Amino acid sequence: MNKLKEISEQIRESISQYVEAVDGTESVLDKTLTDMKKRIAEAKDLVATAIAEEQRLKQIHQTAVDAAEAWTKKADAALENRDITGAREARQCKEQQIQRANDYERQVLAQQAVVTSLKTTLIDFYQQFQNTVQRTEKLHHHQKQAETRLKLHKLLAEIEPYLSNVLEQTERKLKKTEAEAELWEKRNRPPETQSETNTDSINLDQELAKLKEDILGKKND
Repeated sequence: MNKLKEISEQIRESISQYVEAVDGTESVLDKTLTDMKKRIAEAKDLVATAIAEEQRLKQIHQTAVDAAEAWTKKADAALENRDITGAREARQCKEQQIQRANDYERQVLAQQAVVTSLKTTLIDFYQQFQNTVQRTEKLHHHQKQAETRLKLHKLLAEIEPYLSNVLEQTERKLKKTEAEAELWEKRNRPPETQSETNTDSINLDQELAKLKEDILGKKND
């Protein structure tokens, strides 16, 4: 009983420290669960040993009870046969077996209390193990979520410097191209005097054509 309680107390004191470890929490938790499983198996063996001892004491108690009944019958038989000495001896043996049965009955009751305490401690420890398993699963799940978030944000953050650089280079290239386009546009644009002369020439030709039409029209008339 003391050994099982000591195991349980050690686990209770160390579980929080394991869970709150700064680095390597996941591996520490897995290791803790494995250790708890081993301790549960050991504790079950201790409980089984205590139960076996309880059964052994019960058997001895029952043997003493049966022996006392047997000596009672022998004492009665001796009295019927007027065997006073035999009856006295039988009663003495009966009293010894009754005393022995009473002693073992007290031992059985004490052992039953031990078994009950051991079972309760083991059940509590097993429940603690189950709670730790559930908490571990949640921590593992949250750990995976955090790792996914971390990878995503790192992945996106790593492109930011390159993205800004590419945008700046593209903007500079665009400005350079626009400047070259304006330069060539100016070079290919005709001078204003030449443009005006062409316009005047066009107007003059129109006037001459109109005049010719008027003259020819008059001749036909």
